[in-house]
Amino acid sequence: MSQLPAILDSANAMPGTVIGYVSVRSQGGTSFLDADDVSEAEAFYGSDSDHREATQAVTSAGLEVLAESRLGKAVAGPPEAFAELTGGELVARERLMHTRTGRVEYVTHLDVVGGGQPDALGVAVPRSEASGIEGVVLERPRAPMALFPAPVPPSITRFHIRVPDDVGTILGAAEAHRRGHVGDGVVVAMVDSGHYRHPFFVAHRYRIQPPVAMVPGTSPAIDPHGHGTGESANVFAVAPGAVLRPYRASDSAGRLVAALAGFVRAKGDQPDVITNSWGGDDPYPPQGPPDAADRPLVLEVRDAIAKGIVVIFSAGNGQFSVEPQVPGVIAAGGVYASTGLDLQASNYASGYQSPWFGGVQVPLVSGLVGMLPRASYIMLPIPSGCPIDTERATAAGDPADGTAPNDGWALFSGTSAAAPQIAGAAALLRGVKAGATPAQVTAALSSTAIDVRTGSCNPRFNNPATAGRDLATGFGLVNASAAAAAI
Repeated sequence: MSQLPAILDSANAMPGTVIGYVSVRSQGGTSFLDADDVSEAEAFYGSDSDHREATQAVTSAGLEVLAESRLGKAVAGPPEAFAELTGGELVARERLMHTRTGRVEYVTHLDVVGGGQPDALGVAVPRSEASGIEGVVLERPRAPMALFPAPVPPSITRFHIRVPDDVGTILGAAEAHRRGHVGDGVVVAMVDSGHYRHPFFVAHRYRIQPPVAMVPGTSPAIDPHGHGTGESANVFAVAPGAVLRPYRASDSAGRLVAALAGFVRAKGDQPDVITNSWGGDDPYPPQGPPDAADRPLVLEVRDAIAKGIVVIFSAGNGQFSVEPQVPGVIAAGGVYASTGLDLQASNYASGYQSPWFGGVQVPLVSGLVGMLPRASYIMLPIPSGCPIDTERATAAGDPADGTAPNDGWALFSGTSAAAPQIAGAAALLRGVKAGATPAQVTAALSSTAIDVRTGSCNPRFNNPATAGRDLATGFGLVNASAAAAAI
């Protein structure tokens, strides 16, 4: 995709509750809307008085504050409340994106028009300059970095790997476990579709804190899609002693409509690690800098890293998104291990040189990810009868995965699996060295990764794996025990 996708009006797609973000007036004097450089977060912190003013403005407009940081506040409310705050009108528009269905589809985005609003999609300015608010962003739709299209092969004898043993062994965690390094008590926050208390987690006695639901009116005990539940098992495969803290960013249909809000809330709760298996999709190569609507997320991520939190994002499954490119983020790519443990780059995973942040290459290191067409590779626990369960158990173009449509298990992966695997490795390292900085964790994972020299990444980028660091697998496949020894 080489040109900006078409934008179409879709007035009938307006939701009842809108999730957004307000950026408090920057003490550095330059708004995120006008800044050319958003590599450092501190210049964009708001003063205490501006924070109080902003809170009064959003609550007076009828919005609820979901989470907040020194930079801004995640908010929610009816479209009319955002119209009151901005003086504009909310409209729904359709934008082409690579989605989890493996297709390029139109996805509904919300925009604010009229009232002197900027042209940037989903970005607005407040009605009054005295509000303490410099900008308003409507959350952009995100997609889990794993695809759930027509399900895969019907034979239950199909080659696959399992959690926790296979994944932990291939990622080199077994030796660390024997030495007592299990990431005991290290808190891993996961922003995703939710978390269901599957019997798998209970039987293994994994420690999972009560989930937090970000969308008002949704249940924290439900994962309507199954993505967050399944991928979280990868954390414990590497760090069985870690404490998982799930944040449900999905609506009742399982769509990730509050990912930014979830990240802000997770950051505010000060975990050791935040793992994120989601992202957007933009034209590649891009025709300009990141969208203004993405800048608050970039700043929140930079601020999390500055606060000492290890932040991990999926590199993508053919997507080109801003999240894994943010400097300091551990971008999780994909490596496929065959029956004989021969390693090659996953042709399902994204890999590229960032055109937006100088020197950044995506991915940094890799976890275990399947191959095209569906990355059906890891057997993972999910809510019985959820969309993943039913879709993966039904043949449609590709064979089914051999599981039943309501048995609570399915075969899938994507870089959605790689991110929590690497989060588990990061938890392991912080268990070995309490207070290890994000830079120290990154260095240990990078310097000890297993070099992969075969295969190429997703055909959209088509970068080959070579000796040393490359754009297909980064530094290579994570080796958790070697990284633990290095740190």
